[in-house]
Amino acid sequence: MRACYLAALAVLTALVAILPPVAAAQTGGPAVDLVTRRAGGPVSGGAADQVRLDVYVAVPHTSLQFLARGDAFEARYAVTAQVYRAGDDGDLGAAVASRTAAREVAAPNYGSTQNPAVEDRAVLPVGLAPGRYLVRVTVEDGASGRTATTEEVHTVRPLTRGAVAVSDLLLLRSAPGTPASEPVVGATIPTDAGSFWASFEVYSAARRDLQVTTVVTERGGSRERPSFGALLGLAPRRAADYGVAVTTALAVGAGRTEAAVEVGADSLDVGDYTLTLRLETLRGDLLAETAKPFAVRWTGLEGQIADVDRAIDQLRHVAGSDVIAAIRRAATPAERYKRFLAFWDRRDPSPGTLRNERMEEYYGRVASANRRYSRGRVSGWNTDFGEVYIQFGEPDEVQERGSNYGTRPYQVWRYYELGRQFIFTDPTGSGDFRLAIPTWDERTRM
Repeated sequence: MRACYLAALAVLTALVAILPPVAAAQTGGPAVDLVTRRAGGPVSGGAADQVRLDVYVAVPHTSLQFLARGDAFEARYAVTAQVYRAGDDGDLGAAVASRTAAREVAAPNYGSTQNPAVEDRAVLPVGLAPGRYLVRVTVEDGASGRTATTEEVHTVRPLTRGAVAVSDLLLLRSAPGTPASEPVVGATIPTDAGSFWASFEVYSAARRDLQVTTVVTERGGSRERPSFGALLGLAPRRAADYGVAVTTALAVGAGRTEAAVEVGADSLDVGDYTLTLRLETLRGDLLAETAKPFAVRWTGLEGQIADVDRAIDQLRHVAGSDVIAAIRRAATPAERYKRFLAFWDRRDPSPGTLRNERMEEYYGRVASANRRYSRGRVSGWNTDFGEVYIQFGEPDEVQERGSNYGTRPYQVWRYYELGRQFIFTDPTGSGDFRLAIPTWDERTRM
């Protein structure tokens, strides 16, 4: 019995180490968004009739070194976008374009220089021929000389062929023209956002009435990109299909038409998604299509840890009972909270920063488990489904079987990269699925 306990505790301890931090699209460098549009103004690298790749860059104030200037603070940096041809096999080709901009940033007070939510944004337009490219964006701080680099591979689509074409999507925090309408550079939507907007351009040879259909689908595993027929009810809907199609009318003129659609986000869990937009005739015939990957991430823990005692209880999926008991034995609530934070500080993948990504990821999963798996008075984090989801995240594959000829319902969750699978059975047929084998048992290995 003691050996089983020690094995379980070892697995629980290891799980904290394998929990990935929030998966930002660009780790360590500036947030970047790449948007292909039909060129209509001055660009670097080509003629005005070329396709234009707009490189959006967001630089947090916390990544810059500000210097005091009277009652305010100032920083300077240079941002460079270098574009290389990229082969389908991953080979990097020759450099085809480069663009640099010098930026000056003013902050009204010291607090603004330390706020990770405050950013400076730059846009570098580059003229390119259609093709596949690697874009390398480098930011160099003027005061310290520190550099940070982000690389992204992007396919520039031809936008001059056909009667109707659509640009890439750019996500906005609110409706165009409103005070808060600014690009979501990096395409990361906070969990407290009820919705966001996707802006785009339509290029048409003549005036016409169209309809725009958008759908959000979950990326990863077998849930990626379900058919539009299933989403619209025109084909059988598989269990893996996810998302709701929304169709709106759009009148476009000859030439370029700017447009935007609102996308609901209040029902999206923390995760990775694809927003697909289709331009169609009024009969539903496809004219043009574009897609945009985005992510939903927790912006902080205030809404998830309103009850510290409950948050301590929820540590049981990554901490042994003795660790939790030591936190609870604190003499005062303040000391208990201090010990709770110390537990996560020791596991912070980026010590010295304002965020603890591993802590955010863990309690993000707790909140998602509560939404997905709660049953009656039992919170989702306290179910067997919740236990596996919190410890291992979204499964790569889910095999599900309902009642059939005396066989009770069951589910199999497979994690191919981890080499693990977990079997849940519903012995009562009431939807109360239980793990057939504990998570720490070696028999869960594939």
